[in-house]
Amino acid sequence: MSRQRTVILSVVAGILVILVSLCFFTYYRITIPVAILKKEAARYDDYRKNFENTALSINNDELKELRTMVNDCHVDAAMKFGVSDLIDEKDVKIALKEKKLVLLKETRFWRIKELKDSLPYVTPDTLKLLTLIGEKFHENLRKQNLPLYRFTISSVLRTERAQQLLTRKNRNATRNISSHQFGTTIDILFTEFEYTGENPLTFQCLRKYSDKPEFKKAYFDALGNQYAPKLKIVLGKTLLELQRQGYCYVIYERRQPVFHTTIARKF
Repeated sequence: MSRQRTVILSVVAGILVILVSLCFFTYYRITIPVAILKKEAARYDDYRKNFENTALSINNDELKELRTMVNDCHVDAAMKFGVSDLIDEKDVKIALKEKKLVLLKETRFWRIKELKDSLPYVTPDTLKLLTLIGEKFHENLRKQNLPLYRFTISSVLRTERAQQLLTRKNRNATRNISSHQFGTTIDILFTEFEYTGENPLTFQCLRKYSDKPEFKKAYFDALGNQYAPKLKIVLGKTLLELQRQGYCYVIYERRQPVFHTTIARKF
């Protein structure tokens, strides 16, 4: 009888542990993120007014700085910190296997536009740079009392063959070596932004339940489109700050709506 009671108690204890674990999981993975997102949604009108009333601009000196580090600087840095001889996708696969390149996945800091002439791979240090850009961008948005958005990446790694093909159909593409050929360079669109979460849990919750009206994601996305020029300025100043600190080189492109960004140091 004593042994049978012990078995029963053990089973009951195991069930209780599972139930308690489920409660904690639900609380931290769902309840808290939902509460945070609802709280942000309740500030929508305030955020809209902040967008309207916040004066943001890039002055001539800042604009000049964003165009000082010309293409040669980017290529030199790419050759120094990136992966060479990526002729085609076969070479990319080898670099991935050797962990010289990693897959670039979407995060709460960035989304990836459909890539037509490039591949979603970067060096590990470039991935760290992107995360740093995202963190600083969010920090600077908060300083302006604005909601959080993730930026859009439009171009990543190009093999040598892809670069050759691109130059035939795109007059904006460089006809020499491109820094995109080394896994160190990304193009960040300054015209497209998407409302995002302040941490991985709120981001995942927002993506999973983006159609829930209480989160107002569609409203925030529309707000981001309306005030994309102001988000562009915050992003540009963020990149300029990191360039001054020696983390990256940036070109504010003239012919394309992107910040051409290349890693400038090891992490």
